[in-house]
Amino acid sequence: MYRITLTPAGDLTTLGHRWQALEQDADPGFFRCWTFLGCKAESRFSGARLLSVTQDGADVALALLARRRWRSWLNQTGDPAQDAPFIEHNGLLLRRGHEHTIAPALASALRRAGPLVLSGIGHLTCEAAREAGWLNLAQSRFAPCVALDTLERPYIDTLSANARAQIKRSQRLYGPDLRLRRAESLDQAQSFFTELVEHHQAAWQARGKTGAFAQTVMQAFHRALIARAWPIGEADLLRISVGDAPIGLLYNLIHRGRVYSYQSGFAYSADSRIKPGLVSHALAIQHYASLGFQAYDLLAGADRYKLTLASGGEMLHWGTLYGRFSATGLLARARHGFKTNGLS
Repeated sequence: MYRITLTPAGDLTTLGHRWQALEQDADPGFFRCWTFLGCKAESRFSGARLLSVTQDGADVALALLARRRWRSWLNQTGDPAQDAPFIEHNGLLLRRGHEHTIAPALASALRRAGPLVLSGIGHLTCEAAREAGWLNLAQSRFAPCVALDTLERPYIDTLSANARAQIKRSQRLYGPDLRLRRAESLDQAQSFFTELVEHHQAAWQARGKTGAFAQTVMQAFHRALIARAWPIGEADLLRISVGDAPIGLLYNLIHRGRVYSYQSGFAYSADSRIKPGLVSHALAIQHYASLGFQAYDLLAGADRYKLTLASGGEMLHWGTLYGRFSATGLLARARHGFKTNGLS
């Protein structure tokens, strides 16, 4: 017999221990782990509620719900600034073998917490949401990935002839002093991150964009996350350079053999033949393959460089889940119908 409850999250330190205990029997990926969700949790999830599924007193599933205006947000706050650290591969933290509890848990949350904003969910959660209510999808994005554990030859040899040519030409132009360095201390990881932010912001601002790190809250979150994750091997900062001059910095998150390519900063050249992004990622992918990692996840977005590098991937989805016959659900379905019929 399962018991589904929605209660105040309470003391977040205590919840963290409970969450991490369930992680041992789950396959959550990085973004559902307490390393990520517990980072700055006191400011992000103060007042949040805990959705829990238990069986005979033992946790089967957990999720955080934060209410903002008339909706609740799954493992997010609903505050755009606080949610700027993008969440992907989202869903309930779930004990293996209990996938059938997702739909009843979401349905129960709908009744008690109103419409649910579901960001970056995969196929399993998406299908469960459709069973639990009416899911109004705002967008679906492909998350390209490189399978590292099936490589039987150097990674670059698996790419298309055009991609190989671009990368090899760039490497020749960079010269023989091209190298990859992995941060060897927390201080060095933070230093690499500072350098990454500088290059990232410069590149985006040159295009007239603000860049991911324009808000101080974003930088503060990731400095705190690196401080939590790097010492336990769940964050990696790589610096790719020609001699001492950087061409690229990569900020990767790591969980159980999977590398999540989270953010980057590149030193672009006026020479369009030089591809710092392709070169940096190709070197990183080969580096992780040589260490025995299983996958290099490029995360959501069908950018050209991601599709060039990837060998597969999956769809992730963003949307709002409504009760089928709730007032807000019926109104949302009516508005959705108007839009799809070209009436608004």
